[in-house]
Amino acid sequence: MKTEITAHVGKHAFEIAGLGEGPFRYIGMSENVITYPDGTQKAGGSCDYCGTGIRFECVIVSKDGKRSKVGCECIRKVGDAGLLKAYKSSPEFRAHQRKLRIQKAAAVCAQINSILEANRATLESQPHPRGFIDRQTGVALTAWDDAQWLLSRCGDAGRARLLRSLKAKFAA
Repeated sequence: MKTEITAHVGKHAFEIAGLGEGPFRYIGMSENVITYPDGTQKAGGSCDYCGTGIRFECVIVSKDGKRSKVGCECIRKVGDAGLLKAYKSSPEFRAHQRKLRIQKAAAVCAQINSILEANRATLESQPHPRGFIDRQTGVALTAWDDAQWLLSRCGDAGRARLLRSLKAKFAA
């Protein structure tokens, strides 16, 4: 951390903030959220370092045993590479990232499905982009069949491409 104050030179940012004596160890992360009766949610805790409201509390312990809860962004911003590495390799962080990826994929699928359903008649009237026919019945496949096949078999990148092509094709 850059500073003009000579007493702060060589000290950890968390140490200067009064969170204990450095070095600091990452212990774990937990979610703290307040849910209101109407279903809205907000952060349930606050960062001991900066005071900002935080939903995901990262617990750190100083050399002298003082426990503190800080936000993910504060761990990133203070510049402690060891603390950041411990945070990013923790099971809680990986589970959170996995949850976010699943939510994003579900949102993309929902967008694709809404575009497909809104334009189903158009897609069923168009021939298959590569001219495929059903092997068992000999009936020509449609653009609808192609979109359904792609959606059921592609990964994240394929769904993103499909969404872009559908948005370009059916731009409102």
